Amino acid sequence: MNGQPPQRVDVVIPYYRGQRMLDRVLAALSGQRGLAGVGIGPAVRETVGDDPTGHVPAGPMPAVRPSMRVIVADDGSPTPPSVPSGVTVVRQDDRGFRASAARHLGAQAGSGELLLFLDGDTVPGPDYVATMVAALAHAPDLLVVGRRRYGHFGPATTAVEPEVILPDPAWPAAFYAETDKLTRGEGLWRGVLSAVCGLHRRLYDLAGGFDPGIIGYGGEDWDLAWRCEQAGGRLRYLPDAVAWHDGPDWAGRAGDGDEREDVRHLAQKNAETARLAPLIASPFTRPAGGIFALPSIAVHVHAAGSAFSGTGSAAATCVSLLRWGDVVATVDPATSDSGVIAGLFADDPRVDVGERGRWWRRGGQGVGPRRRPDILVDILRPCALGDLPVERLRALCPPVGSVRIDDDEGRTLAHVRLSRALAREQEWGERPLDPARVAARDLEIRPPGDDGTGVRLERVVGGW
Repeated sequence: MNGQPPQRVDVVIPYYRGQRMLDRVLAALSGQRGLAGVGIGPAVRETVGDDPTGHVPAGPMPAVRPSMRVIVADDGSPTPPSVPSGVTVVRQDDRGFRASAARHLGAQAGSGELLLFLDGDTVPGPDYVATMVAALAHAPDLLVVGRRRYGHFGPATTAVEPEVILPDPAWPAAFYAETDKLTRGEGLWRGVLSAVCGLHRRLYDLAGGFDPGIIGYGGEDWDLAWRCEQAGGRLRYLPDAVAWHDGPDWAGRAGDGDEREDVRHLAQKNAETARLAPLIASPFTRPAGGIFALPSIAVHVHAAGSAFSGTGSAAATCVSLLRWGDVVATVDPATSDSGVIAGLFADDPRVDVGERGRWWRRGGQGVGPRRRPDILVDILRPCALGDLPVERLRALCPPVGSVRIDDDEGRTLAHVRLSRALAREQEWGERPLDPARVAARDLEIRPPGDDGTGVRLERVVGGW
């Protein structure tokens, strides 16, 4: 997976009516160390020799130092931002808070192999870009997150560090420690901040980039990070890549006793929760058993084979799956149960007779945000797989590869894997070991009650 080190870095800054902070961000970017060229000012500024103190960023540097291009993406400010020569400005109409669309617009305006995103009120330390680049240099499947610190800046627009340093919020630090810098655990995407993140353009395109359709404050970074993971990407926190936010973090911006402001703050967070539920198929974002257009689990029942020849066997298999709630199932069109399934699930969008879904296919680049279910299941023989609790199903799935569930005769009932594991094979060439095998009886998965001629569905649906 290691290739040539990147030659070009695009730094994208979303902007809305914040000229003084933008001036500080651009001043800090013009002083970045460890780059071949910084495209800000009247000419490209060579910084190969580092500063007179001999300081170099921590960690290994790529063999070739890339040049940097800065792109300011204006979210419809009444007055366009003023920038030095060499800085690109792109603009979109003011149609509400569209930072996600602005970031994507900026990313599309560039052509660098690496994309770094900085908020317009977040000022990078002198080694920020070089530290991010060093981590990404030979890791095209990686999304990195820097350390956002907090403080109050003084009046000088050339100042690149705050006059007053505020304490770091407790939650991010605890989460990064618990997950070993976003390298282990569940829901790692929750540690990604769009204000201080970066990735290869290839991974950005595979995930579909920031979603231009997201309107409102918050959540677009989690959405992108989730999709990067589903595209087979990895995450990592870089504590040495420091950038300073002007003012406290979001939680510290509540009303300080002003009840109306506290209510507004809570309403903003609740709107973000509602916005993310249909976008991210995760137990961290949506109610258990809810029904969404993007399911947490996608199932295909291979009902055209001889194992499903008995009437009702494919339909009974689908009935069990509905216990999961947040699921969709497709059934081979050649199934003898097609008419029964059409009648039984006529008004239920979760079950359909059709080809195996798009989520198993390799993703394309440049086609917009690509969202995938968390878990993919292929059912090869009749079984009541839905009797298995969702939490236990998810726990079966290895991060790489898959698991097969076998009956007492050693025949495979189902093949289960994470979407991310499939993408690791399809997009990044990872070759896993043979599937792990688990006995159905150990999971208390039973057959659907075929009496030799088929399954009597009234026993399945009504317990007769």
